[in-house]
Amino acid sequence: MELKQLEFFIACAEAKSLSKASDILYTSQPNVSKVIRHLEDELGAPLFERTSKGLRLTQFGKSIYEYALNTVKNAEIISNMSKNEKRAAFYISTYQSNVFAKLLVKLYKNNPDIIIEHRQGTVEEIINHVEKGISEIGFLYVSQKHITAFLNVIKRKKLVFTPLGKFKACLFAGPENPLFERDTVSIDELPNLKFVRSLSDFFSVDDGLEKVSLGVVNSDSLHNSVYTNSEHLSTNLLLETDLVDIGINFSYPGKNQYGIKDLYIQDEASALTLGYVTDEGHTLSNHAMQIVNYTQELIKP
Repeated sequence: MELKQLEFFIACAEAKSLSKASDILYTSQPNVSKVIRHLEDELGAPLFERTSKGLRLTQFGKSIYEYALNTVKNAEIISNMSKNEKRAAFYISTYQSNVFAKLLVKLYKNNPDIIIEHRQGTVEEIINHVEKGISEIGFLYVSQKHITAFLNVIKRKKLVFTPLGKFKACLFAGPENPLFERDTVSIDELPNLKFVRSLSDFFSVDDGLEKVSLGVVNSDSLHNSVYTNSEHLSTNLLLETDLVDIGINFSYPGKNQYGIKDLYIQDEASALTLGYVTDEGHTLSNHAMQIVNYTQELIKP
């Protein structure tokens, strides 16, 4: 069986006419008839009933139509993937961050022939993307108090975590929030604020690691008003309402541009480590190294 035969079969099934199918396929009607006849002989059953109104799929023809359609579609996808492989492709996962959005724009501008596939996700999703080979590299941050448990999970999954820097937890607030004029906030004030949060503030990687939050405060004690995985919605809510967010001061670059202020949380245990996850023994591609270098440049004091 050849792909061409399935393409002719689909054209006939949709056109319900040999002559119309031949026009679609840019060939002659006798040629279409010949291809369909050979396919029927190969399958050992008729695909069409010839009626006065044209072609009508037999029960057998109906049963294989969807399979034929999917086969042709998948062949097209494979063909397109083959074409894209001639261009360098870079697969990356990150937590929700305007910083990495800007870094990927910079990567593309410096490598205009690249294909970039970027995914945002929770820590668990980022780990799974790298573990399954969906992404070459995954950027995330984890609380210092949970780093040992986190590294144990990473090791069992044959992954490596490379730390890039430590940050203090910050509260992000916009001009509509009364805290906007301040530089710090105490941890005791957090339960009295309203938050916009990502859809998951923790991850449960396996039975050996239970809930891992930012390590700053139990998320159950916070007043979470909006949950979203959209950085656009998060940014606009911070700018136009009194909602706040929590993270590291590496999440919203160019605070003056966005009008968002970061307030350090006054708590010694609120250290967060930013880094990236890769496969054990994996040598980073040139594009991955560029992103790592861009990140390191931003972290420099």
